[in-house]
Amino acid sequence: MRSLLICLAVILPSSLFAGGWAELQAPGLVLRFHDSDRASVGQLIDELSKGRQEVARHLGGGDGIGLTVYLTSSETAFREVTGGRIPHWGIGCAFPAERTIVLRKMPGQHEALLQTARHEISHILLYHLVSGRIPVWFNEGVAMWVAREWRLRQSAEVFYALFSGGLVPLDEIDEVLGFSSARANLAYTESLLAITYLIHLGGEEAVPRIVALLRKGDSFEQALQGTTGLSSTEFERHWKGYVSRRFSAGALMVTAQALWFYMTILVVAVYFGVRIRNRRRMREWETEDPVDSLPLNLRLKVSRREDHQL
Repeated sequence: MRSLLICLAVILPSSLFAGGWAELQAPGLVLRFHDSDRASVGQLIDELSKGRQEVARHLGGGDGIGLTVYLTSSETAFREVTGGRIPHWGIGCAFPAERTIVLRKMPGQHEALLQTARHEISHILLYHLVSGRIPVWFNEGVAMWVAREWRLRQSAEVFYALFSGGLVPLDEIDEVLGFSSARANLAYTESLLAITYLIHLGGEEAVPRIVALLRKGDSFEQALQGTTGLSSTEFERHWKGYVSRRFSAGALMVTAQALWFYMTILVVAVYFGVRIRNRRRMREWETEDPVDSLPLNLRLKVSRREDHQL
């Protein structure tokens, strides 16, 4: 994960309130930036506003929750704004209680920036929509789902975990901040797969239905059972079966992502095959008599001319 959720009741870094920030506004959204980024923020605020509406639609509410987004353009600025509490690889974080997001703009990574923004928007909207505690797997899984975060590498991680018997139990994902990097990545991927399975059971309305039940005052256990007909224990057992089937060796061989992988391997193989053939041909040309490579009628003419010269 390259974005982080700051869930504690923290005080925002004082640098957020310092001068030097310019500002653009859209309904329910304030974008703050430095003058060096002014040329790109007009399009960005429109995209952020659209992303906010999209996330609210997926959650079934939250369109009236206002957000403030700070845009930084360097690791130094990002660390200064976040008080140095975010790892160097981080490109976004959310302060849900303050409805504030900090993003780090990376060269050539505009889509990743928007993806990170949707992820963080989900955290903030869920925080304000749902007053009770929700499992980390649901919080992170929903954020990854609305941000459309999935990579071929994650398939490999899950496949290896299944092969080695190392899936993280969903309730243990609550302790993800204490995990190693590899185990944390797996936990986040599992969170997304749990939401995928939830949608498999109840359609895309499953997530907003759970959110609605939580807003009504149900516990998460009640909301999950009311939506899927399964207790959390039953849900996890069925989910593990779903993951095992989806990431079996046979299933992975026919996924769209796998097909793209095979096509990439084929292109690389053809490329190197052509290079090897061309090198072999060059070596043959270097060792053979130039006359031998000519068509027969031309070789005869050359031979006759040489005989005549003799």
